[in-house]
Amino acid sequence: MVTKCNEATEPKYSPSNEYGTISLLDIFGFESFKVNHFEQLCINYANERLQQKYVIDNFQAIKLEYEEEGINVFDFSLVDNTDVMELLEGKTQGLITQLNEECVKKVGGDENFVYRLKVLNSDSNRIIQDHLHRPYEFGIRHYAAPIKYDARK
Repeated sequence: MVTKCNEATEPKYSPSNEYGTISLLDIFGFESFKVNHFEQLCINYANERLQQKYVIDNFQAIKLEYEEEGINVFDFSLVDNTDVMELLEGKTQGLITQLNEECVKKVGGDENFVYRLKVLNSDSNRIIQDHLHRPYEFGIRHYAAPIKYDARK
């Protein structure tokens, strides 16, 4: 499919590869592989952000309209991912904050990052701690699915 997209978008009068390639991002396409690293975390984070924007833009407006008209509203918590975003972006305990702090330490490391993330977020129902036996593993119950990550790369 990527080859077809690149062929369809390549300028007709130019040598191949002179302009590079076109890459597509499948939004709302959470990734989960046998081993998930930082790249998958970034993709899944972007999709969590898109999910939140979609929910706010669409469901919030509909919810307010329904409530004003006295119509029973569906359980909004089923589509709300605020708690996942707090785990990822939280100012003091969030994954991104913890990763930034670990990167500036002289002796920072993958295992210390995972340990601090788990300890600081032990009360979050979105952090997965069960069945993760290696000190560099952590998991997140994303909106779309639970995903285990390997912090070594």
